[in-house]
Amino acid sequence: MDLLKKANEAASSALATIEHKTAKALTKIDDAVGFMEEAIHDIEEVAGEILDGETHIIGDLLRRGLLEKPTKKTGHRQSDEDQSVKSGIVSVNTLTNKGPSADDSEKMMRDRASNAADVLRLRQLEKERLAAAELAFAPRRDAIDSLVLDVQLSSAKPKHMSFVVESAARRMAPTAATGIANYARGSMSSKAGTVNKMERKAIVELGGIEPLSDSLDEALGEYLCTCCADALANLAIDDNCRGAVGDSNAIENLVNILGNAAHPDADVSARQSALCEHAAACLRNLALDESNAKKMAVCGAIPALITLCNDGSPVTRCMSACCLACIAKFKDRCEQICDYGAVQPLIRMLEMEEEVCQLSSAGCLNELSRLRRNKFKISHNKGFETLIRVLARPRDPSIEGDFLLQMVQEKAMLILLNLVEDDKLHKKAVKLGVIATSIHQLEVGSSLGKEAAAWILCHLIKHVTEEQRVETAVPLADMIRGNQWSTKSASCKAIMQIFRTDDEKLMFIKKADGLKCLVDMLQEREPRLHENTLGAILALMENPEVPDMLLDEADLDVVPKLVRMIGAANLVVRKLTFGILKCLSIYDTVSVHAKIPLQHHYYIEHPPDEFMDFIHSFVTKRKERGYLSRVGKMSEKFTDEELNEYEALFTELDDDSSGSIDADEIGLLVEAMGGGKLSEDQLQEMINEVDMDGSGVIEWDEFLIIMWNLKTGKKTGLGGILGNALATGFKRSAVGKGFQKMGRFYNRKKIEMQELMDAELKEQREAEERARMADKYWEAEKLKRERLRNEQRLMNQAM
Repeated sequence: MDLLKKANEAASSALATIEHKTAKALTKIDDAVGFMEEAIHDIEEVAGEILDGETHIIGDLLRRGLLEKPTKKTGHRQSDEDQSVKSGIVSVNTLTNKGPSADDSEKMMRDRASNAADVLRLRQLEKERLAAAELAFAPRRDAIDSLVLDVQLSSAKPKHMSFVVESAARRMAPTAATGIANYARGSMSSKAGTVNKMERKAIVELGGIEPLSDSLDEALGEYLCTCCADALANLAIDDNCRGAVGDSNAIENLVNILGNAAHPDADVSARQSALCEHAAACLRNLALDESNAKKMAVCGAIPALITLCNDGSPVTRCMSACCLACIAKFKDRCEQICDYGAVQPLIRMLEMEEEVCQLSSAGCLNELSRLRRNKFKISHNKGFETLIRVLARPRDPSIEGDFLLQMVQEKAMLILLNLVEDDKLHKKAVKLGVIATSIHQLEVGSSLGKEAAAWILCHLIKHVTEEQRVETAVPLADMIRGNQWSTKSASCKAIMQIFRTDDEKLMFIKKADGLKCLVDMLQEREPRLHENTLGAILALMENPEVPDMLLDEADLDVVPKLVRMIGAANLVVRKLTFGILKCLSIYDTVSVHAKIPLQHHYYIEHPPDEFMDFIHSFVTKRKERGYLSRVGKMSEKFTDEELNEYEALFTELDDDSSGSIDADEIGLLVEAMGGGKLSEDQLQEMINEVDMDGSGVIEWDEFLIIMWNLKTGKKTGLGGILGNALATGFKRSAVGKGFQKMGRFYNRKKIEMQELMDAELKEQREAEERARMADKYWEAEKLKRERLRNEQRLMNQAM
């Protein structure tokens, strides 16, 4: 029995040892598997990055046409080549349909493995660098922790703290707060002048914001409050720390400090103290966050900030104006700021010597001038006069800091733009010289100032004189030659608004070479430019001489540039392009159509409906100008009276003033003469009898040949019709009536479709009204039944 017990004990001990070793082995296996999975994940990420880079390079090569894309085999299994392309393992041999050799594949795999190893090594080095930085930062973190503790002791009043300890803590707190401020601004970092985010992060993590906020109590001493406000202001610069500072009670305490300084009974020197400057600077940094700006307004910061804008030091005024600008982004607060009387001190700040104060006040006025009711308050407080004086200051680029004056003038132009958006202020703006100031800014202003000046002129276009329009020609052309797309777009808009008569358009083209500038701008890659550029070209084409310039000058080469605009994604750009091409084709149908792909000819011959009025006006001007040439052999055979008569008839037949008569126009003449409607083949046969050059239409010279044959007794089918028209005294009124009749005939279907759409819309509205009335009826019925059920229930309860 003893031997059996010993054997059982030995067996159980061996079994326990085996289980323990097995568990240890399984644990090691699990650890190894986890390590391998992590390594595989890292390798997959690296390989994915490499494959993405290679795929991007291969796609770039394919787009440039340097490589050929392999054709896929349909109906069969993909080859190794296709699979390699699909997986990103592509080489030059693969893309040229030459299968990669085994050596090439092995080399690619070795290169990928080495690249993955390099990336993993760099990641490991980065981790080691961060760990070393954390280790090196540990002493500074301990120093920050001790400084935070010193500040915390100054604001805390535990029961066990003696008076001596409390006094010592009060004496050490300003020095500690100054140290925190130095760490926050980066002056204590290893590289002087740089901002160390690790130090700011450590201050937040160690709870330094709460004691700094609690110490903003003037009862603890003005110097301590100043140091704490400085520290919080430097922390609020960082976006990651601004939210933490705003979540504390710092805003309430800072607003209380400014409110005490702005109180009427307070000394004026308190508004110019360092405490007010640092408190306003801290609020300015916090106001960059919208939630903090709302919190300031709720705490009642607006009256105090306005008072400090009036009586504070230059730094306090600047920071207070910046805070008001951030608060003014909210509509209700924007009205409140003006109601509290902020406009007058802000306008006075525009004429201070300190350009920083000018800039901050201009920024705040720009925000305030967005509301209509504030515009009149700014105007009433001599805002126009002050802004014009600011814009009249000369700028010298050689002077250091001149960029501040440039920014002030840019803000001033934006304020003027906001003011002139109201029509009721136009007369006052013109009387005080806003137009002359805007033209001056077009010449000497910055890009933003020029853009604002162009928009101001667009608003005041009714009051711009002819001499002022001439002055704007060269500056607007120079703006088009600039680099910023917004400035170019504004100049195009101004060109459409300013130059309205034909003489003004021609002046702009000849004096400033404006047409070439606009055509060159069609080559810009910025899609937002094309709409206004094409609009400006179309506006200039109202002058009948402009299309001739576009077609005659070889340097412009405008048609190919317009053809590229046909494929634009913007629908407005496409419509404008078709409208311009239609007008150009009226002048020279053959050459324009020869440069345009065949599939787009229909859209040019049938331009969008929005341009029909413009094209009609364009054709009328062309006819009034007299577009038919009297220089030639055939013209010499007729008298002036005969040419005048033939020209009147040809002009009436040439409905689109293209300089030729096509089959449709001949058909209109036949129907107007009462000859019935002819088929297209019959009309084309009549044209072919006299078409000398085979163009399919009748030009002016060929028309004169018909008239000569008619005069000498040689008649054709078309010649007989034209002869009857002349013999019966077929005048302009008759042709006009015939064209009106045919126009009504061709537009009948369009009118019927519009009437059908109106009927459907009316029926839909009636159906909606019936549905609304039904819903109203059932709602009333539902209320009635509910009332009856309630009455029945009450009666049952009473019984």
